[in-house]
Amino acid sequence: MALSKSNRSPGSLITVIPVYNGEAYLKATLESVASQTRPPDRLVILDDGSTDQTEDIVRSFKDIPCEWHPNPENVGLFPNLNQALSWAKQADYFHLLLADDLIAPDFLEVSERLLLDQKKGTFTWCDTQWIDTHGSPVGEPVPDMQSAGYTFCKKRFLQRESELQTISVGSFLIKSGYESIGCDFRTDMPQVADCVFFGELASRAPKILHLPRPLCQIRTHATNMTHHNIHNLRAWVTDEWVAMQSISQLIEEPFWCRWLREQKLRCLYAARCCVKEQWMKPENADYAQKIRRASRITVGCLHDFLGRAVVSVRDRFKGPTLPRS
Repeated sequence: MALSKSNRSPGSLITVIPVYNGEAYLKATLESVASQTRPPDRLVILDDGSTDQTEDIVRSFKDIPCEWHPNPENVGLFPNLNQALSWAKQADYFHLLLADDLIAPDFLEVSERLLLDQKKGTFTWCDTQWIDTHGSPVGEPVPDMQSAGYTFCKKRFLQRESELQTISVGSFLIKSGYESIGCDFRTDMPQVADCVFFGELASRAPKILHLPRPLCQIRTHATNMTHHNIHNLRAWVTDEWVAMQSISQLIEEPFWCRWLREQKLRCLYAARCCVKEQWMKPENADYAQKIRRASRITVGCLHDFLGRAVVSVRDRFKGPTLPRS
């Protein structure tokens, strides 16, 4: 049932927030949307059967009109994200924001301005800053280049996604033009479905634009997907290779370039497995061994050795990579 609805018009912008039991952070997320210098014409909350105070938070929020749309039953994160994508057909510009993340006050204004003269299907994305449960930055501050944005090479974007350097869901705005965006999230890959989604989105896009500014903040906490999937070998480990291959196949390049890329990705996958093995060994040595076996089985002993060697050299000079808390 809608709490409020704006009239549809050319140039309209819609923000959709899928949520499940979001009482801890949802209010802050809504406040970040309400504080936009260019607020969305519609703000839709898709609730996936929350059992906490999520509905009360939305209904009591008065800083910006909200539309409350509950699912009849819980369908899960990625099916709910796919339902959110269907709202792209109801606006000229579509923004998807997770219920625990934040956007800077000028995110929508600057992103929309970049897309005004672009074709349908073009999207822009900004840099992101990780924050903790209290909203404080985690890690090194992300520099703000104060740039108006620029065209980003599609091949380079796909290369990044194939290496699992994915952009964040809340950081992109697409000019949907009241049409479907043409792809959705895989529901069988709970950890890396976003990488595959953005790879497919980029392969269809007429142009990709980048804002080198940290206008989106991604919250890390004990209930996010990474913490949930960390003990699932397929989701956290083996699905990564499937995603890498799936995205790399979208890159148009000669055979020998494709062959070289696969060798690089095999070594990268092995290196990522090595780091995860290091993380898990102190608390679960058996699981750490399963990760190591998965690496060898997937990419072979040679690439597993090369990947581990790179990690060993990196650790000697820079220290080991620690999991984000």
